[in-house]
Amino acid sequence: MSTPKTVYQLKVTLDDSKPPIWRRILVPDNITLADLHEIIQRTMGWGNYHLHMFNIFEQVFGDPEDDEYGDFGTKNEKRYRLNQLGLREKTKFSYEYDFGDSWEHTILLEKILPAEKGGHYPVCIKGKRACPPEDVGGVWGYDDFLEAIANPNHPERKEMLEWIGGDFDPEEFDLDKVNQSLQNFKPARGRRKSEPEPEPEDDFGDDFFAPSAEEQQAAEEALLVWVKNLTPEQNQVFESLTVRRDMLTFLDYLSQNRVVGTQSTGNLPLKAVREICAGFVKPPALEETVGGHVYKVRSEDNVWPLLFVHQLAFHSGMVTGGQARIWKVMDEGQHFTQLPAPVQVFLMFVVWWAMDWTIAFPVSGLADGFPENFQSVVFTYLQELPVGKNAPFEPFADRVIKQSGLTWPSIDQTNTHFIMRSVVKRTVVDIMEKFGVLESEYETDTSKSDELKKLVHIRLTPIGKGLLDLMK
Repeated sequence: MSTPKTVYQLKVTLDDSKPPIWRRILVPDNITLADLHEIIQRTMGWGNYHLHMFNIFEQVFGDPEDDEYGDFGTKNEKRYRLNQLGLREKTKFSYEYDFGDSWEHTILLEKILPAEKGGHYPVCIKGKRACPPEDVGGVWGYDDFLEAIANPNHPERKEMLEWIGGDFDPEEFDLDKVNQSLQNFKPARGRRKSEPEPEPEDDFGDDFFAPSAEEQQAAEEALLVWVKNLTPEQNQVFESLTVRRDMLTFLDYLSQNRVVGTQSTGNLPLKAVREICAGFVKPPALEETVGGHVYKVRSEDNVWPLLFVHQLAFHSGMVTGGQARIWKVMDEGQHFTQLPAPVQVFLMFVVWWAMDWTIAFPVSGLADGFPENFQSVVFTYLQELPVGKNAPFEPFADRVIKQSGLTWPSIDQTNTHFIMRSVVKRTVVDIMEKFGVLESEYETDTSKSDELKKLVHIRLTPIGKGLLDLMK
């Protein structure tokens, strides 16, 4: 770049980093915000894999393509130069990188200076500490990462070091290396684009989602008759079901907030995980203390109540999103919120039967999935349960295991039957409870030192019988 007349001295600080991670840079006053984005990426040490935006005087600048609905009125960062924005010394503005991990930076215009004759700009003149690894989970995830690698006895230390590719020194900052990366700086041409993400294939079975016109009409009529004949008490049960209320919380949050899936998996960012879960009927714990150590949730995958609702919403077409894409509520999702509670539960119930149930028991023993007839066997045996009467769980589970041909790959088969009963409990009983189909009765198992609760009886509820009948 040619030598400018004026340069801005900017201090870029990663918000909430303790001790602070920052860089001091000199940049030409006539570069665009797109150029500044590229400079920040190089000086901080980011990889430029994720979305970003600037917020200056309450106005958002970035790539308008990332603002799909125009919610932020994003201005094209390629069209605005720093000296056109009304910046003055001591002005602060923000820069956010990776809407999943939410790396927020504060940029302070420390000084406006005349450029030195023969000087090369941009240049980094000082900085402190290493840039966090990409996709570590934001500032809080980075804190957990540092804690893990610093403790030789930490259970996740080996895994974290393998993930990062070796040693990591949080205090390391190489000024010469940073300025080498700036030597060949050219005006940015926009962020790196990933290959277009293919549209997700439907996981829905033909029986549920490709009925004939006559079958569709008959199903709708049966549903209307069923809803009309529900008692006030049964309607109240549907109203109070946690899964329905949590789904409404989930959809409302995505409608009201800009949520971008993480780059690596498309999961919700941790900020969204925390805020959505806080609104759930029974907010799940997002950290656990074991042996004096606090383990914090690092991914939506580790929060089953949220993952369950999210998957139901996605597979029903109520929401769409993915890797580095905005999670948004579709027309189906908006329509869902207006439906009567029993219909909402029925629609989610239908979707669950069309999904891959291994999500409820994500253990390597089910890596190849369930036997093909597992769900049909479960459906048959659920229908055979007496309404409102206790049925022993273990014989029910054993029948499902035997009839479906469920197996558990293990050299030592001593405890495999116990494990398979757990599979039935987790993927069948626990889920059916969520939909109000089953009720469960437990007793304390005194044969074990931990005195665990043991599932003894299950009961098919009247509304559960109705839901199953509608599925025929």
